[in-house]
Amino acid sequence: MRLHLLPLAFLVLASQVGCGPRAAPPRTATDHAASEGDEASEGDEASAAQPLDPPVLVPGTGVTLRAPRGSEPLPFGAGFLQRRRRIQMLVAAASGDAGLLASFEESLTRGADERSSEEATIAGHRVVLHVDRQEAGESMSLERVWALVTEGDHAFLVAGAYDAARSERLLPMVRASVLSAAWDPSAPLDPEAAVGFRLTPPEGLALARSNTSSITYVPDGARPGPGVPTLFVVPIPAVVPFAERDEACAPILAQAGPIPDERVQSRARIEGDTVEGCEVTGTQDAEPGEEDEASAPRLATYAAVLYLEDAVVLVAGAVDATSADAATWLERFRGAARTLRRAR
Repeated sequence: MRLHLLPLAFLVLASQVGCGPRAAPPRTATDHAASEGDEASEGDEASAAQPLDPPVLVPGTGVTLRAPRGSEPLPFGAGFLQRRRRIQMLVAAASGDAGLLASFEESLTRGADERSSEEATIAGHRVVLHVDRQEAGESMSLERVWALVTEGDHAFLVAGAYDAARSERLLPMVRASVLSAAWDPSAPLDPEAAVGFRLTPPEGLALARSNTSSITYVPDGARPGPGVPTLFVVPIPAVVPFAERDEACAPILAQAGPIPDERVQSRARIEGDTVEGCEVTGTQDAEPGEEDEASAPRLATYAAVLYLEDAVVLVAGAVDATSADAATWLERFRGAARTLRRAR
C-alpha cells in the first residue's frame, strides 16, 4: 500500500511550518527566565557541555533519551519537541529479521543529502552518526542528526531534526541528545503507545509489534505484504481549524490517502461520538514483491481521514481485490476506523 506522507520524523515540524500556526503552551515566569538563559548561552552551544533535560523513557520503545532542555513529549510519535528552538527528537525501535531492520535506515536516507558521518558510541554500541539534510515543504530545509543501533534481531533509531539554517547553533545540542540514548532491548515494543493512538482491531487482525514507527494491524503472526489484509494508522502533519474541517477533509484524504482519484468507488462523511471526518473506498495496484516483480495483485482499499480532538489521522486498510471476502474486509476496516482513540 502506498501512503504518500512525510517520514514521521518530520511530522510535527512540517505541521508548524506549512499548515498554519500552532499555539504555544502558556509560559510561566520560570519558563521566561530559563528562556533568557538559553538565549544567552546559544553562542556557547558548540561546547562539550550541552543543555539537556534529565533522561526520560520514550513510551513503547524501551529507549531512554535526554532531550534538548525545555522539551516536551511529541503530541504524536515517540520523541520530544523543543518548541522555542524548533527541534524535534524521534525514537523508533524494531525487532525482526535483517530486512526489517534495514528498512529503518532505508526509510530515513531516502531523498536525503548526507553532509557528514562519524563513528560514535551509543548505549555501549559502536555506530555511525549521520548528519544530512532534506526538504520539508517549500519553506524549510531540515538538518538531521541520526544513528541506528543494532543488537541481534533488535534495533533502535534515534534522530533529531531542526532548521538547517540554524545548524551551527543547534547541531552540537542535537548531537549530544542523540548520543545520550540508552536502551533496554528486552522491553516489549508497543507501537500504539509509541505513536499515541489505537483502535479496536477488526475481526481477524492483531497489532503488529515488530516496530514502533507506525501502527499496523495484520493477521496474527503475519507480516504486511501484497494482498494480506492490513490496516494502518498514520498521524497526518496538519493543523486544521475546527471551522475548516469539512472543507479540508477531502483534499487531505486525496493527498495523503492511497487511492488514486480515478479508482475511487464511494465517498462518505464520518460523524461519530468521538471522531469525525471523511472516507473513501476504491482500488489501487499493490507494489510487486521481491519474488514476483512482474505482477502484483490489485487491492481493494479503504481510507479515512479522522479528526480526533486536535489531531488529524489517516486510517487505511487494504486486501486482495480478488478475495471472496474483500467486501467484508472493507466493512471491517470501516468499523474499526470509528474506534480510533488516544493511547496516552
